[in-house]
Amino acid sequence: MQIRRFAVLSSLALTFAYAIGAMTEARAAPSAVTTYGKRSASAPRQLGAFSFLIGKWEGTGKTKLANGKSAEFAVSWIGRYILGGTAIADEFHSSLPDGSPYLGISFRQYDRSSKTWIIEYLNVTNSFLRTQVSPASGSVRVDGEDVVVLSEGPGTWSRETYRVESHDHFTYRIDLSTDGGRSWNVGQIEMSLSRKE
Repeated sequence: MQIRRFAVLSSLALTFAYAIGAMTEARAAPSAVTTYGKRSASAPRQLGAFSFLIGKWEGTGKTKLANGKSAEFAVSWIGRYILGGTAIADEFHSSLPDGSPYLGISFRQYDRSSKTWIIEYLNVTNSFLRTQVSPASGSVRVDGEDVVVLSEGPGTWSRETYRVESHDHFTYRIDLSTDGGRSWNVGQIEMSLSRKE
């Protein structure tokens, strides 16, 4: 009994000591903890296409429903530099038409070796990961104040347009095609966002 009590107390003491050490380390190295990260000087220049997402954004959106009506929703979008400042992860927080919460995270990186974007979308709410752009499929095009992401999937293509109107405002629209891009359902989802941080 005494040995078991000693083992439990030792385990608790080690856990406590580890927690204190981790807090001390975090305080000693504040540059390792940032809100939005920092772009690396060695990041490819192409990363600038999505750098406008860095920070916190809030706004409203609307989506077309299957019954022909539309639903409005509030949006919070948070962008951060990751992987040593060479990529961007941006979180999309919202609610579904039934009011339940929704979270999706995009990971965006430009691959110098293939000279193409790698964009993956983690749908946290529905537990799946989808490759949007890769060396084999999809594209990113910058056209003036628009950044257009084309994703080609089996049965459905999507075209996302980010219109960067200023440092503090951008709009987002997604169009869908079920015939390989010959015709588009324009404005399936539309959003207007303003910078909060």
